[in-house]
Amino acid sequence: MLLQQSAEAEKITIRTFKELHKIFCQKSFDSQLFSIEAYRSCIRQCADYYARRSLLSAKALPWEEQLIKTMWYGLKLSLPQISIILQKSVPVLKALLRRVREQLTAQEDLLPSGNLSVV
Repeated sequence: MLLQQSAEAEKITIRTFKELHKIFCQKSFDSQLFSIEAYRSCIRQCADYYARRSLLSAKALPWEEQLIKTMWYGLKLSLPQISIILQKSVPVLKALLRRVREQLTAQEDLLPSGNLSVV
């Protein structure tokens, strides 16, 4: 979701699964924490990609806001779940979501409005 469908997304998915396989094979594997580690691993891989490639344009959301937008709107995770994964407090996450909503609303306001009725 963060990288859309691209060749780079496939490479990152493979690296993430390799990283998670190492964790899975450890003797101290904790199944309760594995899903959280899976999110964190994926986020790390995507963040590294964004940092290396500087893909974000001036109009795009900053990385942290793009991440919370994807987790909240795309994955439909709750704020407490996102809080655990990102290790941020719920009030901080609410502030981030507020900024995301404001930017999304500003982008919608820039779209031309037209009359779609047929004469």
